[in-house]
Amino acid sequence: MLLDISRALRAPGEEIPFLHRDAIPPQEIFGETVTFDDVLLTGHFAAADESLRIWGTLTCTAHGHCAGCLQPVDYPVEVPFDEIFTRQTRFTQAEEVPGEEERWMYEGSKVELSHLSMTLAVLELPIRFECSPHCPALSGLPSAEDTQETHACQKDMPDQHPFSALQQLLTKDQEV
Repeated sequence: MLLDISRALRAPGEEIPFLHRDAIPPQEIFGETVTFDDVLLTGHFAAADESLRIWGTLTCTAHGHCAGCLQPVDYPVEVPFDEIFTRQTRFTQAEEVPGEEERWMYEGSKVELSHLSMTLAVLELPIRFECSPHCPALSGLPSAEDTQETHACQKDMPDQHPFSALQQLLTKDQEV
């Protein structure tokens, strides 16, 4: 969906508030399809020279499934953003700026925000959805503390630097 920025182009430097509803198509993430509802961008935009600054907050609800029990999970997303869009003309289309892999571009008096919305929402998602911190299916998995092995030489020196155990092994080998 397009955001009309004609007011900002007529009044450079003036901060103009906006409320923009958008739609994010379902996304395939780690083999799971995640859907998004109620995508809303709120904030301000201002034009200056050949650039347009848009800043504010994106809110939406992501829908996925719990990694443990596969129950549906609704995950609220709220992420602030502050982006600069550059006016695209026939002269700037082929122009590459070193060090910038991706630039946000706009043309005319409207800005396409769908890609920005999708990028912000997907980057804000957790690595895996969980129905609750105490999901019965996930509670059986070992935690990071449980999986760490403790060796006999580390038990003798629990408060020393971890590499001191290596020094102790080297000293023991030299005595043999």
